[in-house]
Amino acid sequence: MKQRYTAVLVVLGVLAVAGSAWAHHSLQSEYDIHKSITIKGTISRVEWVNPHVYIYLDVKGADGKVAKWSLSTLPPGTLRRGGVTRQLLGVGEEVSVLGYQAHDGSNLGFLRTITFADGHKYEIWLGDASKEKP
Repeated sequence: MKQRYTAVLVVLGVLAVAGSAWAHHSLQSEYDIHKSITIKGTISRVEWVNPHVYIYLDVKGADGKVAKWSLSTLPPGTLRRGGVTRQLLGVGEEVSVLGYQAHDGSNLGFLRTITFADGHKYEIWLGDASKEKP
């Protein structure tokens, strides 16, 4: 009976590790890093959660229709160390974003640089976030 219990625990442990490995993905697997996009919009929501912060933008098209975009970025701790805070990413803030669109062409992207209406910007890239002056 003890061997069966041990075997079950081992299998559950292996599944847990495999699930974690499967859940974490590379940037290149989801986004086309060879084609950058620039979008301008208004921040409508921010999810300041691990493992990635999500910024949601309302982007007005040439036809006047508003498209909803979801932009993934680095973890909250990395952003904070680079000077990007929750308060900085306020709802209603007008921003321009340079990033990479999802391979499937949806309104999903990875945020690389965010520029605010007053011209200051933050470069957010692979484990780093830093402020650049206009």
